[in-house]
Amino acid sequence: MILNDIFLNGTGPFRMLIDTGNSSSIVRPEIARRLNLKAAYAVEQASVAGVRRVPVAILDEVRAGSISDRSVEAMISDVFQAGVDGVLGQSWLVRHDYLLDYHNRRIALDVPAPASGVRVPLRSPDGRPVVAGSIDGRERELVVDSGSSAVVLYETPLLDGALTTRLDANGGAALAQKCTVRFSLAGTRDRLMDAVRIDVHGLGPGLLPASIFASVFVSNREGFVEFSR
Repeated sequence: MILNDIFLNGTGPFRMLIDTGNSSSIVRPEIARRLNLKAAYAVEQASVAGVRRVPVAILDEVRAGSISDRSVEAMISDVFQAGVDGVLGQSWLVRHDYLLDYHNRRIALDVPAPASGVRVPLRSPDGRPVVAGSIDGRERELVVDSGSSAVVLYETPLLDGALTTRLDANGGAALAQKCTVRFSLAGTRDRLMDAVRIDVHGLGPGLLPASIFASVFVSNREGFVEFSR
């Protein structure tokens, strides 16, 4: 999901990818130069391709429509998604309740929760929206990830399968094993979903693609996530 007409430090408009699975935000190096951003510190960015040090700047302002936020952390790094100027991740999103409305292709900030849907507790140890779900009958924690197109399980691939697909991330790419899993939320029926297994540790919970739902509402203020089919 991409937002147009985002203004950074009063400059723009920029096109920014919404990524609920990214704990920080990102601006491309050429955008950082245009904004005259200076690195304030560096962090270690962990991805499926390994760990690397990335410079981090603080945006004075991020403005989306009438909503303005101050002092937003943003890594200065390339973005694997073409056609965007950067990523708005949890360093911005965590300040709001937000609705990812895939059915109508829109995002809404600080709106009431939908009238119906499956509501589960929000678990957010690092700012990312984590929920409990069932994978093949076993409870797992999963990050609700608007940047993922399949369930991602950080575990050893099955011995009888091959590494048949490439998993791309902002930090690089790695080979993974395609598979199918049975997924459900509490109180819902199992559904078959495309997934990948990749033998990477230290990245936290697996990933649940937000786009498999008609909409996802994240309430950071009240601590729940509501899914609509």
